[in-house]
Amino acid sequence: MLDGIKIEDQFRTGAESLAVMLGSDCAHQSVCEGCHRPISDRFLLRVNDCSWHEECLQCSVCQQLLTMSCYSRDQKLYCKHDYQ
Repeated sequence: MLDGIKIEDQFRTGAESLAVMLGSDCAHQSVCEGCHRPISDRFLLRVNDCSWHEECLQCSVCQQLLTMSCYSRDQKLYCKHDYQ
């Protein structure tokens, strides 16, 4: 029943396999524009050619999280209300 499934003879173990799963083999780790800490999330938020943590992407006036849309002027991010 399992004839078509190939099982690997050797598996990576320990710190080496953990590093591969976490993506630390990548040459460049993105840094958040908001908090300047490394981003280890699976997906990046990219706004104005910068990377952001989801919780750091917020309006520069009211600090509302920018989840659905964001507006930019003079390298600052705004919610729709503060942009207008």
